[in-house]
Amino acid sequence: MNRGSLPPDPAECAARVDAAFERNDPQVGTVVIELSLCHSDAEVIAPRVRRALASDRRGLRCLGLTAVSHMVRRTGEVDDTTLEIVRGLLRDPAPDVREHADTVLSDVWIFVPHPRLPNWLSRRQRLQGVRWWFVTGWTGISRWFRPR
Repeated sequence: MNRGSLPPDPAECAARVDAAFERNDPQVGTVVIELSLCHSDAEVIAPRVRRALASDRRGLRCLGLTAVSHMVRRTGEVDDTTLEIVRGLLRDPAPDVREHADTVLSDVWIFVPHPRLPNWLSRRQRLQGVRWWFVTGWTGISRWFRPR
């Protein structure tokens, strides 16, 4: 096995990620992303992703958000606890984390069947759709009234 590659067994992969967290490895975010890309078991991935999302390190929170995106793309699943943490990151003090959390929620909306999603996410996505149409329409209309 190459250094840096995850073993094929999900339990071994999870143990490797847990060990990286325990020793406060600076590359733990990368290992969490690797886990989310290599395995299709959301129950194995989600607890490690939540640990990254709860980190006090901004970069690790961003990498955890990336792992959530990969997880939902590969599995089509996300639990309510993870969604609530991502929702909380929409109010993160770091603007890049807020922006990334917004993008992740869009990925969740695309890849997870809508009946499995909470009502707050459905309302949020519909509001964003209306906002997009308003801005697009307003931009188109306002071009007609610009002084030439």
